[in-house]
Amino acid sequence: MTDQQGSQEDSAKKKQRKKDKVRSAWISFVGRIVAQIVGAAATVALGVTVLHRYPPREIRPPSGEGSVLARPSAPVSVPRPAGKISLAVLPLENFSAGREHEYFSDGMTEALIADLSKVDRLHVISRTSSMRFKGQRKGLREIAHELGVQWIVEGSVARVGTRVRITAQLIDADTDEHAWAERYDRSVTDDLALQAEVASAIAREVCAALPQGGAPDPAQPQPRTGRPSNAPGTSSGNFQFSAVMEP
Repeated sequence: MTDQQGSQEDSAKKKQRKKDKVRSAWISFVGRIVAQIVGAAATVALGVTVLHRYPPREIRPPSGEGSVLARPSAPVSVPRPAGKISLAVLPLENFSAGREHEYFSDGMTEALIADLSKVDRLHVISRTSSMRFKGQRKGLREIAHELGVQWIVEGSVARVGTRVRITAQLIDADTDEHAWAERYDRSVTDDLALQAEVASAIAREVCAALPQGGAPDPAQPQPRTGRPSNAPGTSSGNFQFSAVMEP
């Protein structure tokens, strides 16, 4: 009987110790939660106090800059060089059936820029600047204003099989009138040789159509040079480098 009572007492003590452990665990858990809540509340209260005591300063733009910041920047005009005729060659458009011929029209553009750059009286815009306008539908006056030139050479390339047509025009951007235009039909046997031949021919015609000497005085009226738009050898229409292969 004594042994049974002792066993019951031991069991009761174990249950009590287990209850004490559970109670301690709950007290510790609740204490941590309360501490976190109190800490968060204290942080919020401190932040509100700091904001009320030290309000943020309003940053204002300098006088006269507010309207500038609100408007998109306008294209910057490049001044025209004195004493030379300013000219830009726009990327020739690829009117061929596939985009795989894009390399040929780009090569023609580079060759034409290189040949015209050799003429001392011309100031020719670099290929990098001109190629920015590839695929863009801007007016010639706007492009000339951004590049700081008076004269624009533009055109296109149409290639079918071994036949290619290259059409070119020279435009006075100040008046939006064309001074010269021509088309060149060739058989393609050597791409590089053809590019060099046609680029050289176009460069000669452009130089002949441009005013002689340096840049003209804008205060003095200048006679028109080159062939009129309806003269033999020129294309009709708006003299873009557009071309369609003849059957």
